[in-house]
Amino acid sequence: MKNEIDIQRALKVFNKVTQYGEKRVTSHEGSNSIYGDGYHLCGINAQTDHDGYTIVLSDAQVSLTVFFHNKYQFDYPTNDALDNFLRRFTDIESYQVAKAI
Repeated sequence: MKNEIDIQRALKVFNKVTQYGEKRVTSHEGSNSIYGDGYHLCGINAQTDHDGYTIVLSDAQVSLTVFFHNKYQFDYPTNDALDNFLRRFTDIESYQVAKAI
């Protein structure tokens, strides 16, 4: 299956998740992941590799890896899972931080 995504949109979502999301520490013992700690917001996790050239946006079923030069790869079990994942992008784009009065 070929999936098109606006990479700029994905990068904006990544930025918002890392800016406003909850920091999550990855257990490094026994972890096969090359990605370190990440952030979580509106059901989306955001991680990056050590040099920042590769980012990963994921939920429980779908992952989107964005590589250098805007190449990307999706991993998902069903089209419904992908649709739900992309709907979360809209939730993050409309996310507003509550300001103290």
